[in-house]
Amino acid sequence: MDVAIRGDRASCLSLQLGPHAWLFAVARGFGTVDGVAAAPAALGRLRAECERRMRGDRFRRAIGRTGTAATAMLGVLARVNTELFARAASHDDYVTAGSSITAALVLRSHAFVLHAGGTAAYLAHRGEVRALTGDDTFDDAQIPLLGRALGTSAALDVAVTSLDVAPGDVMMLLGHRVRGEVDRRALIAHVEEAGPSEHMLVVRFDDDDTAPEVPVPIRSHAPERAPVARVAIAVAAMLALIVFTTAWTF
Repeated sequence: MDVAIRGDRASCLSLQLGPHAWLFAVARGFGTVDGVAAAPAALGRLRAECERRMRGDRFRRAIGRTGTAATAMLGVLARVNTELFARAASHDDYVTAGSSITAALVLRSHAFVLHAGGTAAYLAHRGEVRALTGDDTFDDAQIPLLGRALGTSAALDVAVTSLDVAPGDVMMLLGHRVRGEVDRRALIAHVEEAGPSEHMLVVRFDDDDTAPEVPVPIRSHAPERAPVARVAIAVAAMLALIVFTTAWTF
């Protein structure tokens, strides 16, 4: 696998959970948790909880099997949600912080996509692009109202999509969904038009069953933004991954 990350690195996660298991995620949130922006706080707790559980044989066995991996990851997300909800100064009528999340748990040629909120995932397969996530926002405002998100309620409601992946497939995890009908051109336009603060993670699958490499890591948020040239390189790398898979059909 090859992985490219653009935008706020703290809002993207790439973590190996086993010999043939990897977790990729993007998050986008509002408010702060213990002085940390909600999205990085959520992914930081997600990483810490995974690493804590990986010290036990039971979780390591569960996360490496397609029959039990999704349930194991839902347990992790439930724990993270409980922590965020408790730390976000929750009240009966409102919460002060919350985070959308889209995560992909990849086990060799199979993947589970877990989703809550306004982030999104798409898969390019043999020239076709399909959305792997729905939209949990109530409107199209700049700061949408979230129907589901980490830390906004005591119980977490997560949508899970199960799919097979093949060599040459490209999966994109985005901080914002692509508006309108989604196809190859719409996905590329979304990447080209995204501002420097938009974060995204792209995974290209191949025949090599090894740990993924991250060729284009870029930071774009405080304390400083990435230079325009570096952002352009990241965009070009992502487009190359998509075009490599889909261009032959046009």
